[in-house]
Amino acid sequence: MGAESAFQALATQLHGADDRTLLKLVAVVDQLAKRGSLDQLLDEHRARLAVIRPPRPMTLGRLVVLPLEELLVDGADWSPGMMRVPRDRLGRLIELLLEAIDPDLRRRAASQLTGRSMHDSPLALEVGREIWPAAAVAADAILARGRQTRDTELRDLLTPLRIMQNLMPVAETLVTTIWSLPDKPMLALEPAHRARIGALLALASAQGRDCFLLTAELLVGRTELPLAIIEAVLDGELELAGRERQQAAAMIAEACQSEMVRLFRSVSQLPATTGPSALIGPLRTLVANVESLQEVAQKVKFDHRELRRLKAEVFTFIEARLETALAGDLLQAFRTLDASSATADCRALEVHAVAAANMRLMAKRIGLATKIDFIFAKALERFRAILEEAAGAGAGLSGAAMDRIRIIELLFDSRSAMQSLTRLRQASNAAKAREPA
Repeated sequence: MGAESAFQALATQLHGADDRTLLKLVAVVDQLAKRGSLDQLLDEHRARLAVIRPPRPMTLGRLVVLPLEELLVDGADWSPGMMRVPRDRLGRLIELLLEAIDPDLRRRAASQLTGRSMHDSPLALEVGREIWPAAAVAADAILARGRQTRDTELRDLLTPLRIMQNLMPVAETLVTTIWSLPDKPMLALEPAHRARIGALLALASAQGRDCFLLTAELLVGRTELPLAIIEAVLDGELELAGRERQQAAAMIAEACQSEMVRLFRSVSQLPATTGPSALIGPLRTLVANVESLQEVAQKVKFDHRELRRLKAEVFTFIEARLETALAGDLLQAFRTLDASSATADCRALEVHAVAAANMRLMAKRIGLATKIDFIFAKALERFRAILEEAAGAGAGLSGAAMDRIRIIELLFDSRSAMQSLTRLRQASNAAKAREPA
């Protein structure tokens, strides 16, 4: 089998893999010294991998990149000068850094990592305390050389190297702070979490403006709560004057807003047939950030017109996608749900129903509640018509009918489900009364 055929075969296996198979395939890729384009195959599965957290082998490369994980982006989304690190250039970036680190330190650290996984947090911190400062020095040296070179590949890495240079001095505190935060999605942060964020920002501000701004932007990406970060900037014990604090807070707000605009553009380009369950993740991020930025707008000066435009566009998008789903795929799946339906089909419909209900709540948080409620009120009658049509055909209170009641409960609410059950019983009784004696 040629290299291209093998690549396509692996891509096919990954695309339809269950969790266990995915973990096995990732383990195979992890054993390769040079992964190259194989890393691209993992891109569409990274959100899933973040949930199941496979035990990835601990390597010097992974350890060097650990403080920057929240700034990694797909190569297609990156452009030179963007304050992010492209995944498709990580291999070369790591090679350059490790080549510039003292060989004895490199060998000693590598021997400590042999056979260990990234789940071993104490070891990661122990080795990181030596490797991260060395990586900062290496980044300095490579940057000095890179500014004088015409090597296009190296020049494309100058921005990621500057990120390394600035964040490595606070790497240990940065990593431990990130580890201490709750999993996404975060709707709020406890006082202890805010205190740790404030301490990290104070440390970063002492390192200089670039380190501070990168740390703040990274934290916004991790928490999805710009308000929490900006409050720490405005009220925390930082080495910044009042005017500098306002400027820094405004820059964070604008950076977050720009990132949300970019995320919305990518979401809005998804096919119209994309189901609610695939949209819910990015929409939750968008709505949480829009709400947080609205609160920030009362404290910090930035372009509020762009925020209002983004809010309106997100609401309109959710409204349109809900109308499409409620009159299209969701309704059709509800119609075809009967006694012969597989359990998996019913579960899939439940997942989509829950996602659509959550999209409704998100739209109401940032837009006109009555408009969204009207869309769902119209949809409820269409779903009930299907339910009662089946009852009129003699189905009565069958298992399929109760499955449909369950979908109505998830999609609309418990009251709508109870009312639908009452109407179903009435329709069933009316159908029986019409039967000949």
